[in-house]
Amino acid sequence: MGDMAALTSADPRLDDHERRITALEQGVVSIQLKLAEVQTEGRMRGERQERDTRDLKVTTDNVKTSVDDILRSMILLFRGLKWSWLAITGIGGFVAIYGDKLILFWQHLHQ
Repeated sequence: MGDMAALTSADPRLDDHERRITALEQGVVSIQLKLAEVQTEGRMRGERQERDTRDLKVTTDNVKTSVDDILRSMILLFRGLKWSWLAITGIGGFVAIYGDKLILFWQHLHQ
């Protein structure tokens, strides 16, 4: 071991190579740390996108359900209006046909 230290201090080229190797190792470690950080950020971004997509799907389903409910209500309303118009028209027709007889019946009933 002591021979290596003497050899290192004696040969400046070997010392220069050791510095370069140390710098490269530090660069590799720095790159690995940055890669781990980027992968973590990517994973977090992916999880966030999945959560946002899931939330968007739930919201879309809720809106679709609400629109379907509104459309069903409108259909029921229009059916009710149709039946009410038919009933009013029927009563109006009945009064138009039998109006005179109804008035006579009413007067006779209340005398």
